[in-house]
Amino acid sequence: MTTIQEQIQQKEGIRPLDVNAEIILETRGLAKHFELAGGFLGFGNKPTLKAVDGIDVIVRAGETVGLVGESGCGKSTTAKLLLGLEKPTAGQIFFKGEDFTKMSRAAKRDYRKNVQAVFQDPWSSLNPRMRVKSIVAEPLQIVTKMTKGEIGTRVSEVLEEVGLNAYQANLYPHEFSGGQRQRIGVARALALNPEVMILDEPVSALDVSIRAQILNLLVDLQKEHNLAYLMIAHNLATVRYMCHTTAVMYLGGIKEIGDSEPIFSNPLHPYTQALISAALPSHPDIEREEIILPGEVPSPVDPPSGCTFNPRCPVKIGDVCEQWAPGLTEEETSHWVSCHLYGDAKERFDAGEAIPAAAVEDDA
Repeated sequence: MTTIQEQIQQKEGIRPLDVNAEIILETRGLAKHFELAGGFLGFGNKPTLKAVDGIDVIVRAGETVGLVGESGCGKSTTAKLLLGLEKPTAGQIFFKGEDFTKMSRAAKRDYRKNVQAVFQDPWSSLNPRMRVKSIVAEPLQIVTKMTKGEIGTRVSEVLEEVGLNAYQANLYPHEFSGGQRQRIGVARALALNPEVMILDEPVSALDVSIRAQILNLLVDLQKEHNLAYLMIAHNLATVRYMCHTTAVMYLGGIKEIGDSEPIFSNPLHPYTQALISAALPSHPDIEREEIILPGEVPSPVDPPSGCTFNPRCPVKIGDVCEQWAPGLTEEETSHWVSCHLYGDAKERFDAGEAIPAAAVEDDA
């Protein structure tokens, strides 16, 4: 029996990324902080949960960007921000160079049409009381001015494109398998001809034997429509073989980002190294050093000062890690890391130089 990654590799694989392709979606300093209840009888200072804390991500046409990290690191909140389900506390979201917050109502409507989502659980994301044709047609009815006949034709087209038959449009979600229900979810997202799809754990709820089929379907659709994907996943093998770019998140921030293959073959950040060492290898004969991190992930309500990873870091180099927050520096070509192990921040700190954290990023 072949593994998921072997089944994917049997196909042509993801299309090589065109670095000159148009930037479709971009975030700059994107943050989302939630104010929690606190104080006596609602008075006093209220604690703030920093779910996402200033991230920069670029997604080009035809590119797949993967977000990985432990549960609670901010991946799904990032997806909600990009889908307009949450309002950013700070930072900006750009769609084809236009700031989302400054868009007109018509432009925001166009943004929502072009940024669609495929959710983790295909059962809970589909209305059990609606037939498939109504589920897939709903976004067309809301957003477009297509006639009933045109909508019916479009529904049949997208169902066939995702590997279902047109006659199945009259069935209900419970009459399908898990993999088929996820195909319906993909069809619904595809109906409006979007330019970006947010894939929130699109295969984690499926049987292992079905996952490769859905991943291959997503690869084929990307090639056919030049789609841009932002994929959230815990399965690192899925991310490695699906994504052109990988971003590693921890406590709401990005610790490492760059081309996927260098990140997996030569991870630079201690957290990325530990994350990859915890994943099962693709072959039982592959040996890896097991890195066990001490302690638990700190609370995003009270994150550590300096580098947020410093309390668990096995190679912490001193007070600089506890007092200066490192910025992302390009250590290798198209490979950025947020860590004081790289650059000259430690030498500057030891020399008594007092500079803001932002300057570390600018000068390192």
